[in-house]
Amino acid sequence: MYIPDKYDAPEWEQQKSIIKEYPLAVLITSTEDGIIANHIPFNLVERDGKKILQAHLAKVNHQLPSLKDNDKVCVVFSSSDAYVTPSYYKTKEETHKVVPTWLFAAVHCYGSSTLIDDFDFIKKQHESLTDQEEAGREKPWAIDEAPEKYYKIMQKAIIGLEIEITKIEGKFKFEQKMRREDIDGVITGLAQDNIPRVSKFVEDSNKA
Repeated sequence: MYIPDKYDAPEWEQQKSIIKEYPLAVLITSTEDGIIANHIPFNLVERDGKKILQAHLAKVNHQLPSLKDNDKVCVVFSSSDAYVTPSYYKTKEETHKVVPTWLFAAVHCYGSSTLIDDFDFIKKQHESLTDQEEAGREKPWAIDEAPEKYYKIMQKAIIGLEIEITKIEGKFKFEQKMRREDIDGVITGLAQDNIPRVSKFVEDSNKA
């Protein structure tokens, strides 16, 4: 991934925050016929010093063959993003020497994949991701609320996936190259335009 120095996010905790907050990612594999990409939600597991992504996908998914013992897969996570109008910038009022840009965070995880056709693994993966997303709800839903027979029928149609991360890149592009007055204008402008999450990203990425 192209990452200018100002936007580099090499710290694991920063990268991890994106994976946790935005679990829907793009799984990319390659075949002799070209590239295959699918949107799949992942949950993160840290085990024995290793960083592992877990997911499940349909057994009829055409990407399945390219995932069998493949040591060249990429999973792309992306944050909330936003277009930035030059009207946010103080510089526009002074010189008009500003142009639009786009703000976002991205985490690219590279690694090796393993398919796991095991009931207990898939159920545990279901539970982990569901518990993560249901947390904070007044009445969180749990996997065991689904009738056991129904769940087993549904599970027969899917297969588990585990990806051991061997390389990870993080990019946080949130106006780190701009002067303070322009940064503050973006924070305020995004908040006023009802894009609070990206406004907070800009604020957090430019603390003195």
